Order: sequence, then C-alpha cells, then structure tokens
Amino acid sequence: MKKILYTILFSSLLLSFLNAQPQNVYVIPIKGTIELGLASFVERSLKENPNAKAFIFEIDTFGGRVDAAIRIRDAILSTPNLTIAFIKDRAWSAGALIALSCEKIIISPSGSIGAAEPRPAEEKTISALKAEFESTAKKRQRNPKIAAAMVDADEVIPGLKQKGKILTLYAEEAKKWKIADEILEDLDSVLKYFRLEKAKVTNLHPNWAENFVRFITDPTVSSIILTIGMLSLYVAIFTPGLGLPELLALICLGLFFGGHYLAGLAGLEPLILFILGLILIFIEMHTPGFGIPGIAGSISVFLSIYWTIVQKGGTFQALLTGIFVVLSLIIFLAIYLPRSRVWKKFGLSGSQKKELGYTAVQERKDLIGKKGKTITMLRPTGIIEIDGERFEAYSESEFIEPGEEVLVFKVEGNKIFVRRSEK
Repeated sequence: MKKILYTILFSSLLLSFLNAQPQNVYVIPIKGTIELGLASFVERSLKENPNAKAFIFEIDTFGGRVDAAIRIRDAILSTPNLTIAFIKDRAWSAGALIALSCEKIIISPSGSIGAAEPRPAEEKTISALKAEFESTAKKRQRNPKIAAAMVDADEVIPGLKQKGKILTLYAEEAKKWKIADEILEDLDSVLKYFRLEKAKVTNLHPNWAENFVRFITDPTVSSIILTIGMLSLYVAIFTPGLGLPELLALICLGLFFGGHYLAGLAGLEPLILFILGLILIFIEMHTPGFGIPGIAGSISVFLSIYWTIVQKGGTFQALLTGIFVVLSLIIFLAIYLPRSRVWKKFGLSGSQKKELGYTAVQERKDLIGKKGKTITMLRPTGIIEIDGERFEAYSESEFIEPGEEVLVFKVEGNKIFVRRSEK
C-alpha cells in the first residue's frame, strides 16, 4: 500500500515539475518576398527546435518563388509540433500555400488569403500548383475545392466564386468557409486563444548567411546581378588585358552562382559547366578569329545560367531579363555611343586637310625586313620596338606574347604587319 502511495506522490511531483517548466513557442516571420533564403531559414528553425510547444508563422507577403514555398510547405507538414499560421495582413500566392500547410490558421480582421495564380499562367504550371494546394488542404482537413480556386480561375464554387476569377478570401469569408479557424487582432490574442499566454515566446530571425541568400536570390536582384555580370563578360571578351570588366564579371557571376548554390537551388554541376565555359572563352581570347572554343564556351556559360535558374523550378524571368538588357546595352553602345558628346570628346571632331597644313602619314617602307621585339601582346594589335623606336603593329594571323622577336613583312599606310621571326 505504501509503495502505491509513494508512486502516486512521486508521479504527482514529477507532473508538477514538468508543468512548471516553461513551454517554448517560436514565432517565425514570413514577410516580404518568399525566396530560397527564407526556405532555408524555416527549415533550420524547425529542425533546431524539436521540443517546441508550437510554431507560429506570422505571415504578411504578396508571394514569391513557388519552389521556395513548396520547400517551406514540406517542412511544416513534416514537423510533429503544433503549427499555427497568423495572417497579419495578407497571405497571397505562395504565402497562401504556406498558411494552408499549418494545422491552424488565424487571420486578423484586415487579413486576406488567396490570389495564387502562377506566372506564367500556363496549363502545366496551373495544374501542378493546383495539385499542391489541393493536397495540402486535404492533409489539414480543409476544403480542397476552395484551395484549388485560389490557383485556377476555371474552378467554380457556388455562392463563393464564379468562373474566370481567382479566389481571394477576406477574414470573415475565410472563417465562414472554414479556411481560417478564428479572427484575432494580434499575436497576444493568438497565444491566449491556444492557451499559450504563459509560454516562453521566442522570435526567430534569419542569420546573416540566410539574409545574404535571400537578397541574392530575390528575382529582381538576381536579374540585375546577372545582367551586370553578362555585360561585363561581353566587354571583357572584346577588350585586351585584365581590368575592371573581368573583375566585375567575376564578382557578379560569382554572387549569382554562389547565392543559388547556398540556397540549394543549384548544385556543383552548373558551376563546373560555367568555369569550363570561361576557360574555353579565355582560350578563344588568345587565339585569332572566333572559332570552336569561343562558340563552345559561350554555349557552356549560357547553359550553366539556364540550368541554375530552371533546374529546380525557378523562374525564367531572371535569364530573359538579363539577356534582353545585355543585348539592348550592346546595341546602344555600338550604335549611339560613338555619336554622343561624351564619346566625341575623346576623338577629333574635324578633318585634317592638306590645305590646313596637315600631311599624310609617312609609310615606313624602310621597316620591311627588319626585326623587332613585342612590348605588349599582339592580339592582333599591339606595340613593338625596332632599333629603340616603338610602333603600333598588327600580327599576321596569330596572337604573339610580349618579349618575342618579330619580323616586319608588310607596310600599308600607317599599318605595320609582322609575324614571328624564324630563328
């Protein structure tokens, strides 16, 4: 009898001790554009806090990347902890999928959820995203038809949605149609509603690496970085030497690939393909003409960028924007820059006529047959030195490194043509 009493007493004390321990509730912000850095942050937050009493996702977003939202959705569905979506203002597009993946949904009086039609609104993308919304709603015992209507304009729900419109629910509608569990004003009300007002509440935030990845993989920023990188690479290919264009191309394209790699969007394969393309382009820069290495290198660089953007369902917008802007800038530089006032300051604006005292360039026919040494690389133009005098010279058919002996074989006007000297 005493053993039974001691057991009951011990159990009561243990239960009291456990109840006295603070319950941990973690608040995870889902704000701004939904991208891959945010997905990494959510996955880390759920993984590092397995003993949480609940996770509250504070949502206020117009949407973002579908692949990032699906990663967040999968992470939420796989956690055994209580998950609560608190829609402060709006959970649109990808944000709606994140909200639907939570066990409970609380919406503020000014909140709304829906507007999830994908872009581009093609049958394939609509069908895929619609299936994600329907399966998520079924998992959480919500009406899958309502979830599908947020994606597909062709869905019809009597008394709620007509054909041809995308569904967006405001707070009262969301509660009426059992998408939201309750309408509450703020986070304190949410805690009180779930009897968590005595819990220890911790607001989680992305670390510096996740913030960096969020910034780099933002569709707008990614487009700008890709554009600058591609334009700098173009300038670097067609200008001699190593300088600012090469450095800028390396930094921008390094940020582009590095950010996508850290976010888990790209593996090492696209990066290896990109480096291979740069090597081929470098080989092309040091050989005359534009041949197989240049073509293969250009294709490799393009495919690596395409692979990085598209392989995990990423938007093609960044690539198309980059190509369009680069081509536009190249056309502008080639056509309009030579006519600009800034460009004219670097050139002669008038003609050098004989009547004004100018004389024609003297043809140095006396240099034919003479040997000299290259001061700079001839690619195909560069500087050579003959008998202590420097001249601009043109290589016959190949690039010639600095310090090599060359032979003058032809002079046309002020153009001096050389080839490697046969020793």
